[in-house]
Amino acid sequence: MLKSIIRKEILNNFFSYKFSIIFILSSILILVSIFVMYRDYCLAMENHDILRKESGDSVEVIPPTPLGIFAKGLDENLSRSWELQGVGVEISSEKQKSLNNLFKLFTAPDLLYIIKVILSLCAMLFAFDMVSGEKETGTLRQSLSNSLKRPILIFGKWIGGFISFILPFFMAVLLGIIFVTLSPMVDMNAEDWAKLGLFLLSSVIYLTVFFSLGLLISCLTHCSSTSLVISLFVWTILVFLIPNLGNILARQFVRIPTAQQLELKRQQIMSRARFEYKRIPKTRPDFEKLQIALIFRAKTEGDKLDEDYRNRFNRLVKASQNITRFSPAAAFTFLATDIMGTGMAEERRLKRAAQQYKDNMNEWWKRDEKGKRPLFNYQRSSVKEILGQGGLSNCLVLILLNVLFFTGAYVAFLRYDVR
Repeated sequence: MLKSIIRKEILNNFFSYKFSIIFILSSILILVSIFVMYRDYCLAMENHDILRKESGDSVEVIPPTPLGIFAKGLDENLSRSWELQGVGVEISSEKQKSLNNLFKLFTAPDLLYIIKVILSLCAMLFAFDMVSGEKETGTLRQSLSNSLKRPILIFGKWIGGFISFILPFFMAVLLGIIFVTLSPMVDMNAEDWAKLGLFLLSSVIYLTVFFSLGLLISCLTHCSSTSLVISLFVWTILVFLIPNLGNILARQFVRIPTAQQLELKRQQIMSRARFEYKRIPKTRPDFEKLQIALIFRAKTEGDKLDEDYRNRFNRLVKASQNITRFSPAAAFTFLATDIMGTGMAEERRLKRAAQQYKDNMNEWWKRDEKGKRPLFNYQRSSVKEILGQGGLSNCLVLILLNVLFFTGAYVAFLRYDVR
């Protein structure tokens, strides 16, 4: 009986206008998105090669990841160059501009954005009238007038409906992946393929949340037009309102200095160091040692300033994540970017590695060693490291929301008045 319901639901959806619209829309958007982000990745690789050739051994540049084609996240920040100065390491931002100026005005149209916004809306629109719409046409009452049980019917409608919805998504993504992998500019290893697989799995879990939510709203209403309005309202709150309000609220709880204030404090430290430097008589035999000691002291004070800023910023990020995690869109964004190595966790890991390299370089300069300087080697997090660091905690949030919404739909359908 369950197989018959699933088959009937799939066939009905295949010949419906909703399936045609979603199939065309998702295919066009996904393929265009992958092509646009592929071109952006090619430009990023060209920029990376130019920076290496221009700066030679005086700069360390993290190459962009091909997974940024699907979830760009903070990959542009991660791919910044690290210039070697007289002492330590400084971030070079002059040559590391955004490769596509349109992305400064609009969000990068990667696959993550398409899934998070467009396909989540499509999932709700696909499910908003699965129960209330059939009640209006009278087919729901006819189905339950026989010996068909309600639990079997709701399970069959959910499975058949979601299979119908997700098929166009997988077909379009498969075509996009084939296009990307055939390109000579993209070199994906086994680790990248594993991350991409986890990303697609998390995308399916995310879309089931909105599909179950749409089914729940359909089971709580008796008119498809009412269900549509409520679905659009709830979708707007979950996808846009909660994430944006969460970031604003987090800033009220955790205060961090602005970039201008930070730069002002750095300038004060350097001005004080220059003033003390001018007061040192050049005739002193230990003039050079005092000069170096003064430079390192200024660097140490700057490092303490940066460390305090990083600690405050990390607290702000944690507070923002804890607040916005109530939104499945925010939880999915954190999860997807962490998996693909373009998220906040990867940026914190890179900053720690750069700080460690800076400390090593300071020690190298202090010892005044001859020979080749230490190299900056950085590898993005592996799948094992992502799982070990609790990177899938946001996945549990999505699973819990999915169970909550489907359970609500199941209970509401058991009590639903089909007359």
